[in-house]
Amino acid sequence: MKWKKYDAIKGKVQSLFGGIICLSVMFLLVQGMLFMNSDVRETASVSDKNVTESKEVVKEKKVAYLTFDDGPSILTTEYLKILKEEEVQATFFLIGQQLEGDMVEVARQTIKDGHEVGMHTYCHVAEEIYSSEETYCQDLEKTKVCIEEKLNITPKFFRFPWGSSNSYVKGYKSEVVEYMKKEGIDYVDWNVSGEDSVGYPSADSILRNVQRDYKKYDEPVILLHDSATCRETLYALRGIIRELKADGYSFGTLSEREEPCHFGE
Repeated sequence: MKWKKYDAIKGKVQSLFGGIICLSVMFLLVQGMLFMNSDVRETASVSDKNVTESKEVVKEKKVAYLTFDDGPSILTTEYLKILKEEEVQATFFLIGQQLEGDMVEVARQTIKDGHEVGMHTYCHVAEEIYSSEETYCQDLEKTKVCIEEKLNITPKFFRFPWGSSNSYVKGYKSEVVEYMKKEGIDYVDWNVSGEDSVGYPSADSILRNVQRDYKKYDEPVILLHDSATCRETLYALRGIIRELKADGYSFGTLSEREEPCHFGE
């Protein structure tokens, strides 16, 4: 009888002990699962945060490129003063025959101030430069040599007078582009225009023209003119810069843009 009682007690103890072990194992498993879920949630949260921050960085990368055709002029030093005060860089497309006398030093100062210089034309007379593929390439070569000799730089870009889609160059544009590419020089158009050389613009109308289109692009290339006849552009410039800054844009020169701006691309 004693042995039977002992065996019964022993069986209950073993059963109880086994139950305790099972409960302990289950407890540890539950704890592990909770810890893993917490870790997954934390990892997912960190991953989501990184993705969000990455999107914000991409979204915030907006760069405007101010470009000025037809210089240097008697207004260039005033443009340079505003750009320096606003801590903004720009790109100037020069007319070769205007690089004479004091204008040479003005163009050199443009480069010293951190701006970029490109080729526009030598004479800017449509009937002379656009009469044939040959005459246009000769005009570009003459402009290139002028800039190299007087400013000691080789430009990276040129801009067709009146843009690359003008009717003058339609029949041989691709030949001109290929000719210049062999010399390492690409052409540049624009996707926003101040319309400051059309009709009788005012500073307000120039600003409105830029406001109308720049928000369409993260990298607007803005056409303006550095010409003695475009004083209203000078008056509009600071307002254009501050408008873009307020909208989150920084500024750069065209060499810093990932791709050149071409019409239709």
